[in-house]
Amino acid sequence: MIDWLKKWSVFLPLLIIYLFLTLILSKNSFQGDEGRYVSFSENIINGHYANSDLKPGFLWNGPGYPIILTPFTYFKVPLIYPKILNSLFLFVGVIFLYKCLRFKLNHKISVFLSYVSGITHPFFFLSISLILTESLSYFLISVSLFYFIKFFKSHKNIDLFIFSLSSGLLILTKVFFSYVFLVCGVISFVFYVIYRKKINLNYLIKLSFYPFIICIPYIFYTYQLTNKVFYWSDAGGSSLYSMSTPFENEYGDWFPPSENLGGLSNTRTSYYKENNLRENHSKFFKSLIGLNGIEKDKRLKKKAIENITSNKIKYIKNIAYNFGRISIRHPFTNRQVYPLFLMIFVFHFSILFLPFILSIKKLFFNLIYEKIIVLTFFSVFLVGTLLLSAESRFIFPIYPIIIYLISNLFVNEKTINNNSCI
Repeated sequence: MIDWLKKWSVFLPLLIIYLFLTLILSKNSFQGDEGRYVSFSENIINGHYANSDLKPGFLWNGPGYPIILTPFTYFKVPLIYPKILNSLFLFVGVIFLYKCLRFKLNHKISVFLSYVSGITHPFFFLSISLILTESLSYFLISVSLFYFIKFFKSHKNIDLFIFSLSSGLLILTKVFFSYVFLVCGVISFVFYVIYRKKINLNYLIKLSFYPFIICIPYIFYTYQLTNKVFYWSDAGGSSLYSMSTPFENEYGDWFPPSENLGGLSNTRTSYYKENNLRENHSKFFKSLIGLNGIEKDKRLKKKAIENITSNKIKYIKNIAYNFGRISIRHPFTNRQVYPLFLMIFVFHFSILFLPFILSIKKLFFNLIYEKIIVLTFFSVFLVGTLLLSAESRFIFPIYPIIIYLISNLFVNEKTINNNSCI
């Protein structure tokens, strides 16, 4: 224990900061999506997961985080304790990122970049003070990244097992990653066809598809509910519909698919802005009344595709707006970010964007294969995120990957291992 504390004592200030912020920023009431995750954990206690009436939102989130919350819900533990657990997830995630960086970098640079990852993203203080999935996802990304790199070097089954387990839990926590892994699997096969002599297809298939093994019970469960294969959530239609909006002065940010829309309470970072969401969308939303979650999701997706095909230029604009939201948290249709927070997001994006681009350039010139695979994963995630309604907190879980890729700038080219890919 003493040796462990000595080894990781350099990161203890981070843990102190996390716990301090958790205690002073947390509120003893649900905010935003918090209540929904707790509700799903209550469903698990009652012997099912999805809301049995199949009303809209019956399967809004994957079960990864609600499973973590179940003991807290069952024993009626005060809300502060799962938030403290989020602080621990983030803290351990930073340590695993440090371990990833140490494969190529010295101790001091690895510590510095780990601190950058663990404290500089503007969303980090919200991720630990709210009952949300971001801290857990950050932790699972860091663990998956570490064991991916380790398996890449060792080819040991234990490393593959832990990678698959953590990645599978990541998919169950953020179901969007199911499509990321699926697309990466297809791309891996294309790489195999092009670079047949350098790539072991067997390993790439394992890395892409083994994470789904842990998800089989959930997919079987959703099939029983919906009669649909590979059905993860009924939230996709809502996200795509918001993103497809053809109206000017609407930017593709999410809004609830109900008649009661357009309003918004002020939050810590933003305030209400006048908008025409109700006038523009209430007529269509009235046609959804009475539909269950599956039917409503289907109708929303169908209408979204109609909007996109009929208004391609506007959809491209919305993608650009989406990039603005995930990078600098602007623009939104029904809210305005406080100037101070907007400045923080702009500054944060500015100091990371150029190093990231330079690291990508160096990566391709030196052909560091494991990082190219990580870059492919990031690229698939980013493109998919831009196509659906998103905002800055969606990027926070993959922050370890961004920092890991930026770390390529600090790698001495003479020490780069140019071994062929797995």
